[in-house]
Amino acid sequence: MKELISIAPTHKVTPSHLVSKINFLKLITYHLSFILIFSSCYTPTDGCLNIDATNYNASADEACDDCCNFPNLNLKITHSITTQGTFGQDSIVNHSADSTFENFANNFFQIKGMEFYLSDFQLVMADGSIAEVEDEMTFMIYENAISQTSKDTTIKDDFVLIKRSSFNYTVGEFRKPGTYIELRFTVGIDEKLSSIDADTLESSHPLSSENLMYFGTRDSGFVYQEFSIVKDTTTNSTEIKTYQIGKETANSIQIILPLFGELEPGFDVEIPLRVNYTTWLKGINFADDLDETIKSIIVSNTPEAFEIGE
Repeated sequence: MKELISIAPTHKVTPSHLVSKINFLKLITYHLSFILIFSSCYTPTDGCLNIDATNYNASADEACDDCCNFPNLNLKITHSITTQGTFGQDSIVNHSADSTFENFANNFFQIKGMEFYLSDFQLVMADGSIAEVEDEMTFMIYENAISQTSKDTTIKDDFVLIKRSSFNYTVGEFRKPGTYIELRFTVGIDEKLSSIDADTLESSHPLSSENLMYFGTRDSGFVYQEFSIVKDTTTNSTEIKTYQIGKETANSIQIILPLFGELEPGFDVEIPLRVNYTTWLKGINFADDLDETIKSIIVSNTPEAFEIGE
């Protein structure tokens, strides 16, 4: 009788380094599958990728077509007058149309209204370069005051019409960041623009012919400055006299003011500008002076009437 020999089943043992390799490959496969599934559901987004824009989007995948919004140069105007306090100190307060002022010789008057153009804004940077707004507009400009021949002319569009009832103005798009040290602008308008066809402008534009500050003739051109004054309140008269100053009295006047600041990319720049009407109208006797004398003094005082506010 043969003896049966029992043989135990054998187990195949996988070396530990092979187990690690297999697990690593499974992990890679899992991640690749996840990425493929996720990417098939992900939709790339487009946006503004210009760092100088106010709507710069660092998380955008692709640059959008003409969707960037760039910073503006803004003005914050303070309409002010200087009053003398009890102890002789001067103080600056907001202008009121109902306030009565005295220049000298007991001439008491009221400033009922004022309008004036500002244009040609420039910021002088620390390196001496000039930064200006980017906005441009094409005007139809006649060859002269009587010509019927005009040509399209592209110029910087940074015209602002300041009014007593308004305080905040947008000058235009301004893209150049950096350190600036000086502000320059003009009170008035370049004389050559007297020959523009203002009827072709939108009614909202400061130079539109629908604006009361436009004379309506190419020969006389624009009114640069306008003051509406009650000349002598001691007579109990409420009659308002309007003084209009255009190119027949003076050319536009450049104002230069120190202004120190830092403009970061993607942010608007706001300039606080104070207009002091006591200074602008000093030395005038509205009750006695001739109109041309009054206009001449207003023009002479113009450079001193502006300062950087707070």
